[in-house]
Amino acid sequence: MTLFREPLLHFTVIGVVLFGGYAWLHDEPTEATDIEPVRIGEGDVRWLKQTWSSQWLRDPTADELKGLIDDLLNERLMAREAKEMGLDQDDTVIRRRLAQKLRFIVEDTAQLAEPTEAELRQLYGANRSRFGTPGRLSFKQIYFDPEHRADAAAEAKTVLVKLNAQSESEPASDRLLLGNRFDDASELAISGMFGADFAREVFAVEPGQWRGPVKSGYGLHLVFVTQRTATAPKPFETVKGDVLAEWRRLKQAELSRDFLAALRKKYGVELEDGVKAALASAPEPKVAGK
Repeated sequence: MTLFREPLLHFTVIGVVLFGGYAWLHDEPTEATDIEPVRIGEGDVRWLKQTWSSQWLRDPTADELKGLIDDLLNERLMAREAKEMGLDQDDTVIRRRLAQKLRFIVEDTAQLAEPTEAELRQLYGANRSRFGTPGRLSFKQIYFDPEHRADAAAEAKTVLVKLNAQSESEPASDRLLLGNRFDDASELAISGMFGADFAREVFAVEPGQWRGPVKSGYGLHLVFVTQRTATAPKPFETVKGDVLAEWRRLKQAELSRDFLAALRKKYGVELEDGVKAALASAPEPKVAGK
């Protein structure tokens, strides 16, 4: 059979034999008091029952519960032995899992914080547009593909001058699968198509005149806004739930940032020169809510 010709299987079998032989030849009695036993408590059994019930919408039978308890016990025994053998050292999966569990704890802690009414109103007042009815935009664009033009930026600027001087009709746009006209689109929708920077810049354009060139992930564009509807703020009482959710998100980010800063101070961080250079060349991250 092909399975028995696999080198990995051979190494595994050899390893098991060597490990077992060593243990048999060097079998030394160990005092029971030296090893803490693996425990399964009533709380573990309740958790097993709840997990089973949430998945299968019924309680486990006696045999099913026995199987669940056996599986949990075997898992903990294997994990204990793996740790004793040092298999948890320098393991990327285990490291990420531990970091994830700690991150969940920090996030759960943030959910316990409760803001005052004044804090919520302050956040609302500083971000009225975020909690309002999103503005809408209708525009057309002329696309300049930098892969098919010698100098897309220069050509776009030349065409822009002629368009605004009304000395030239609209030239044919380079091919863009998204199209050249967009009606009643939100900033979020435009951002999803062209990128956040493009959407932000286009929303700042006054209707009635060609502007640009505006850069997107595709290349350069001249844009002509035909209609723009401004964001309409909503009363605080109608968006209080959204404001609370945003407050919790910002609080969670703040706690995580402070916690990581404390960990850096507690353990210390050493960076080689190449790592320092890479960090120094990266742009400063934008902090939400700042």
